[in-house]
Amino acid sequence: MPSLLHVHRFRRIGLIVSFVLVALILLQPISNSSAFAASADNEAAQRQEIYGQLQAGKRIWADKDYAKPDQPTVYLTFDDGPSKLTDGVLNILREEGVPATFFMLGEQVKAYPEQVKQVVKDGHAIGNHTYNHKYTELYSSVQTFWNQIQQTELALEETAGVKTALIRAPGGTFGNFDAFYFYYLDQAGYEVYDWNIDSGDSARVGVPAAEIVRKVKNSPLAHEVIVLMHDGTGHVQTVKALPEIIRYFKDEGYAFAPLGPQVQPVHFSAGKMKWSRSVSPALHAGLTLEADQHRLAWEQDIMRQQAHERQIGGAQMENNPGVALNAVWMRDSLAASLASTKPPVPSEPLEVTLDGGKLLLEPNEYRLKDGHYQVPVRKLMEAMGGRTEWHADRRTASVQYGFRVLDYDLMRYELRVIQGMKRTVYHLPQMELLDGTLYVPLRTTIELLGNRVESYEKDQGRLQVKAALTGGYMLPYGF
Repeated sequence: MPSLLHVHRFRRIGLIVSFVLVALILLQPISNSSAFAASADNEAAQRQEIYGQLQAGKRIWADKDYAKPDQPTVYLTFDDGPSKLTDGVLNILREEGVPATFFMLGEQVKAYPEQVKQVVKDGHAIGNHTYNHKYTELYSSVQTFWNQIQQTELALEETAGVKTALIRAPGGTFGNFDAFYFYYLDQAGYEVYDWNIDSGDSARVGVPAAEIVRKVKNSPLAHEVIVLMHDGTGHVQTVKALPEIIRYFKDEGYAFAPLGPQVQPVHFSAGKMKWSRSVSPALHAGLTLEADQHRLAWEQDIMRQQAHERQIGGAQMENNPGVALNAVWMRDSLAASLASTKPPVPSEPLEVTLDGGKLLLEPNEYRLKDGHYQVPVRKLMEAMGGRTEWHADRRTASVQYGFRVLDYDLMRYELRVIQGMKRTVYHLPQMELLDGTLYVPLRTTIELLGNRVESYEKDQGRLQVKAALTGGYMLPYGF
């Protein structure tokens, strides 16, 4: 039987070993982050490649699908409003039974809120035409253009509860837009529309109605035509010309429709830039992040809108068809603009083996995006024996596992890894908050918590991932 002295000696040895183990854990580098670091390097290289292509003038687009109408179709569009003249335009459209699209300025939205509401009530589409239409501000910096789009978006939502993915650049994109402008708006989920028939109603002050009609009739026709007109102050002659323009297209056999997600946009060629400006790498990174966050926010709006429609059962929308059309159009428009990046639903269950435990996710419970398995962080932590806490005020999820803490910051799209006194920050665009569930990349999360993924395979109709848990140390004597 060991003596009391031996017992105390063993206990001291146990305590010393425990303290040494703690010190090793706190001081050790994140040994299994090499895969993540490589992924981060790849992302940085991709961002740099995109930046270089944009600097060279190459336009980069998300893949989208458009539907060509069976019948020749004309899209009447009105810029620079609303104004007092908008009422006259709406009366004519109502009498003719014709829909249209109104590209509105934010400052005019605030000045004529009743006209905005009437456009919505009559079931027309609304587009964003920036806030103040001042070329020297809008085209001196892409950041200023982006800010004005956000200002007008807020004004439209506050005034009429409308969000729109449609944008028209004041003066058109020719000579004004470079590849950077198109890229950020496209990444954010917007669609930019130029035109292929210019009515000429803004060529000078007071263009006569007869000249406006003649310019439209002399323009080449196509299966789909987008007609540029204006309903801003000073365009009385446009209102006078509108009935004859509508009759002309009816006689030519055209259907009338508002612009929407199914309509392929018209984009002017780049032309010679009228403005001297540049986009620094820092500005590019910031606007790319803002665009990604905007797209994510819209995706969440779609889900909320769909849930609301299911909840009210359509009764409220039947009572207000104008709001219904704009709400459904907005939802479908955003869904179409996001469809190119929204990953398909996997077809097989995902089984993650975590030493003795397992996490089984049905196809609708995880995501496969850009080659990454994205899983609900809370379910993953429960299976691993960790703990997850959501901080709504900071839009941050904190994961605690052993001596490591991972902070998933959705406001900054950062992942902060905290281990003792060591703090490492990574950019992590693969995390997404969808319908109240935070999805995070499976391998990255497992490895940054000090564990390792051993294999990926497919067996018995399941995708199987095997991981060895080595990072969540549990120490004796209360450590």
